[in-house]
Amino acid sequence: MVTKVTYVGEGFTRKPPKYERFIRPMALRFKKAHVTHPELKTTFFLPIIGVKKNPQSPMYTQLGVITKGTIVEVNISELGLVTQSGKVAWGKYAQVTNHPENDGCINAVLLV
Repeated sequence: MVTKVTYVGEGFTRKPPKYERFIRPMALRFKKAHVTHPELKTTFFLPIIGVKKNPQSPMYTQLGVITKGTIVEVNISELGLVTQSGKVAWGKYAQVTNHPENDGCINAVLLV
């Protein structure tokens, strides 16, 4: 049983209980995060694309566990940020700044 906040993708389906090694409770699954843009000094509620790196453990990265310091990829297409070539930026990395299991939400800072 994983007792920390996790992220699972859109098409995630559980394995049969006999074959399931790590149970991720529904109440601790998050799909969105409060992401602060450091230059604009504003916070946006953005969908999470995936967990890229968890400094606590490589196993946590594979399971999608989100703790303080975790690097997550968020969808910033709603912000309308444009790259230097003129294309709309789609996904960017953000670092979690709080303890989600204690606070009940994910707060992160966009890595610019």
